[in-house]
Amino acid sequence: MAKKLNKAIDELLLAIKENDSYKKCVVLKEKLDKSEDVKVLVEEIKKLQKEFVRTGNEQIRKELDKREKSLEEIPIYNLYMKNLEQVNSMIEMLKNELNNYFDNLLNR
Repeated sequence: MAKKLNKAIDELLLAIKENDSYKKCVVLKEKLDKSEDVKVLVEEIKKLQKEFVRTGNEQIRKELDKREKSLEEIPIYNLYMKNLEQVNSMIEMLKNELNNYFDNLLNR
């Protein structure tokens, strides 16, 4: 039983990995990781997020919004996020289907 389950899970993961959105995510993530501008902006955003959570300072929030807007204006970042959203949607759908399957199986 465990071998069949592992095989089925491997097939599901392979289907996700073979999806165009997943493949694009991998390529775009590599490009984003090589972009110093993006890396610096992401680090600044993370730092500002931590500061805002810690202090609740509105000036920090405004600066955070400004940096996030700058990040969202980068075309490759937008394309990455769009594809990532599609991949996450597939994973969520798979998770829901598995939950429904086991719920139906166990609650008959």
